[in-house]
Amino acid sequence: MRNTGEGVSLLFVLRAALFAALASTAVFCAEPAKESTANSPKVTAVIQITHDGISKANLVSDESNLYVTESPAFGHLVTKLSLRNAERVVISGAFPDVQALDISADRTKLLVSRLQGAAGENEFWTLPINAGLPQRLADSTGRYATWSPDNKRLAFVKGSTIFLANADGSAARELYTANGSVFSPRFSPDGKHIRFSIGNTVQNTTSIWEVGINGSHSHAVLEGWEHASAACCGNWTANGAYYIFQVTQTSPSNLTTLWAIADPNSSGKATPLQLTKGPISFGNALPSRDNRRVWALGVQPTGEAVRYDPGQQKFIPLLSGVSATDLDYSADGKWVTYISVPDGVLWRCKADGTEKLQLTSPPERAALPHWSPLGDRIAYVSFRPDKPSQIYLVSLSGGDAQAILPEKRGQIDANWSSDGTRIMFGYLHDAEDLNIEILDLKSRKTNVVPGSRNLFSPRWSPDGRYVAALSPDFTKVLLFDYKTNKWSVWLSEPAGGVSYPVWSADSKYIYFDDLVSDEESIRRIKVGENRAERVFKLEGIERYPGPFGLWSGRMGDGSWMFVRDRSTQEVYQLTLELP
Repeated sequence: MRNTGEGVSLLFVLRAALFAALASTAVFCAEPAKESTANSPKVTAVIQITHDGISKANLVSDESNLYVTESPAFGHLVTKLSLRNAERVVISGAFPDVQALDISADRTKLLVSRLQGAAGENEFWTLPINAGLPQRLADSTGRYATWSPDNKRLAFVKGSTIFLANADGSAARELYTANGSVFSPRFSPDGKHIRFSIGNTVQNTTSIWEVGINGSHSHAVLEGWEHASAACCGNWTANGAYYIFQVTQTSPSNLTTLWAIADPNSSGKATPLQLTKGPISFGNALPSRDNRRVWALGVQPTGEAVRYDPGQQKFIPLLSGVSATDLDYSADGKWVTYISVPDGVLWRCKADGTEKLQLTSPPERAALPHWSPLGDRIAYVSFRPDKPSQIYLVSLSGGDAQAILPEKRGQIDANWSSDGTRIMFGYLHDAEDLNIEILDLKSRKTNVVPGSRNLFSPRWSPDGRYVAALSPDFTKVLLFDYKTNKWSVWLSEPAGGVSYPVWSADSKYIYFDDLVSDEESIRRIKVGENRAERVFKLEGIERYPGPFGLWSGRMGDGSWMFVRDRSTQEVYQLTLELP
C-alpha cells in the first residue's frame, strides 16, 4: 500500500518534484533533449554557482544578484548571491524566518512572506535590499504572492483562492478559486494574465492553469498533453515568447526536467519542448531578462535511514555514511538489504554495516526488497528501461537475478510465504486487470487470490491466514480470510491514510503510517475491529520523499524505521538558445 499523496503538504510535493541523480561535474555541455531540433529552444551549458550544501528554495534576481531563500539548521533566511563572484550576504538577518517571493520593478525591494502562525496564513512584507525598514503589505495573508510587471498589482494565494490587490496589498478581492491547492502564481509579461499551478493531493498530480486578471477565461494551459498532470512551477521569459516550467517523473526514480512552451498567441497551438533530461534534476526555474539564461535549483538527494526510539523520542541512524531507503532486515537480524539513494541500486550488508555487497547495477533500478524467511534470497521490484516493473530474486551471495514471472503487467509488493516456497504479489495501480497472485517457486504455477480483482498492494499475514489489500479508490483496506474464503471491509480511511502497512509478528494487527490525519502518526488496527488506534505521533523529522512516497518499515523487534531527508539544493545557471 503506497502513499497516494492525500493530505501531504505542498512543500512535500515540490520537494519530491526536485529529487534525482546529480551530476558530478560542475560545468558541462548539456545533452540535447530528444524533442529538440535545430530551431527549438535548448540548453547549451550548465554552471554550478553554489557549493555550500545548504537547503534552498525560491530564486529572485535583479540580474546582478540572486536572492535565495535558504533553510539552514533552523528557520529560513534570504541571502544575496553575487552573480559576478558568488559572494553571499544575508540580508534578512534582522527580519527572521522569511522567504523571498518577488522583486519590485525598480529592483530596490523584495516581496517576502513571513513564515509564522497557521499554514497558509503568512504575512506579506516588503524587504528593502540596501537600506530602509521592512513594511507590511496591508493585512493580506497567504502562502504565495507576486507583483505585476508594472508593480501596480499584487496577486496572492490563500489555499485554493487567488486574490488580486493593489501593490501595497490594499483593496484585495477574490479573483479565482481552483479545485485544489494553488501555488507558484506569475503574471504574464503584459500583465493581462496570471499563470499558476494547482496541486491535487488526492490524485498526487499538479497542473498549470491560467486566468485573466478580470477573472475570465480560466483554463488548463497544457490540456491533452501527455505530461500535463506532472507539470508545475513556471516562469515566462522577459519577452513573453516562452514559458519555462518543470515536469516531474516519480517512477522508477524521481527526476524533474525543464520544458519550454512558446506563447500560443504568436505561434498558434504550441507543443512543449524539453530543455533538460537529466542527470541533474532542476526546478524553480527563473529566466534572466536578456532571455539567454535560466537560474534553477539542482538537487543532490541524500537519505539517512533512522530507527525511532520511543523511550528517548529520538531518531537513531542505522547505517553510518550510507544514503539509503527501503531497508529490510533478515529474520535473524544479522543482515540488512537496502536501496541506495539516489542511484536505486540494491545492496546487502551485515547489520553493523560490514560485508557490503552490491547486488544490482544501473540502468536497472531496484525498490522494496524483502528477505526470504531463510535469509538466503532477496525478492525485489526491478525497473528496467522500456520494460514493466517485475519482481526478481537474487541470492545473498549475489550473481544473476531472475524474474519470478516475466509478463507485460507491472508487478510490485512481493510477500514471502512463511516457509519461503511461495511469493504473493500485486500490480501497479495503473496496470490493466488488477488482481493479487501467488507463485509457487518450485512448480512455477500461479493462483489468483479469490475475489481479488481490482485490488492491489497486498500484505500477507505471517501465519498465512489473512491478506490485506487496497480498494481501487484508495479509501478502503479490505481483509481476506482464508478460513472463510471471503473478503470484508476492514478499515475506511481518506485516500493515502494507510501507507506502508506491515503485519505484527502474531498476525493480530496491521501497523501503518498515517500521512493524512491531523497529526502524522503510526497507527494500527486489530483483526476483528474496524477502528484504528494511534501508536505514536511522528514529529521531529523531515522525511525523504522516495519514488513511492515517504517510506517506513518495521524491524523484527518492533522498532520503526524511516528515512530522514539530508538532501541539499545548489544554484545552477543554464545557458539557453531561444529562437
